[in-house]
Amino acid sequence: MEEFATNIWKVEGPCVNFFGIPYPTRMVVIRLTKGDYCDCAWIWSPIPISDDLAEEVESKAGPIKFIVSPNKIHHLFLKEWADRYPDAVVYAPPGLEKRKVADGIRFDARFGEGEPEPGFAEEIDLVSITGSYFMEEVAFFHRSSKTAIVCDFIQRHREDEMTGFTGLLMRLDGLVGERGSTPRDWRMTFWPFGKMGLRKARDVMLNWNAEKLIIAHGMCVENGASDVIKNACSWI
Repeated sequence: MEEFATNIWKVEGPCVNFFGIPYPTRMVVIRLTKGDYCDCAWIWSPIPISDDLAEEVESKAGPIKFIVSPNKIHHLFLKEWADRYPDAVVYAPPGLEKRKVADGIRFDARFGEGEPEPGFAEEIDLVSITGSYFMEEVAFFHRSSKTAIVCDFIQRHREDEMTGFTGLLMRLDGLVGERGSTPRDWRMTFWPFGKMGLRKARDVMLNWNAEKLIIAHGMCVENGASDVIKNACSWI
């Protein structure tokens, strides 16, 4: 676990195959410090669990209370965490429960319109990135550290790691380097009627005035994150 800010850590996971492209994985751990869940852990986009990792998370962030999937394709390791921590609240993002891959995963709560306010709302804000007919994503904001947490919607893969044919494809998709953004094929799925919801989500993220940014794939940002988010959303 690498400390990213006070009470927030990122944990690097293995690469997974996504349509033939090796994608790095990353998990976020937040130690909650207020209310009923003070000194409990919030887990985002879990990577493979191990005894050592579980013990480290619990020792640094406390007992695991919330396990969060940000979108319907970040599900690979949810079950093993949910099974190990039966008292944790496992959140489903829009669309995941309808997929065959979700069979056998226990979900206790959901993100989406009309759903109850999550138990971690006192410390972590969220917004659903809606309007796509392919996939919705839930982005988060840890208030005390001013850290935005975004999954696949913003990707900034390191240029020195994007080589060969795979690197060419990733560059053509606008996902490499400091100005990395949203995959172009995903962008197209907001047409023709999805831009209104998308703009609302963008405005919420910009109003966070984030100083830091953690993303699932690529370079995180430790200063000036709001400008990075604004540039990444310039296609909207």
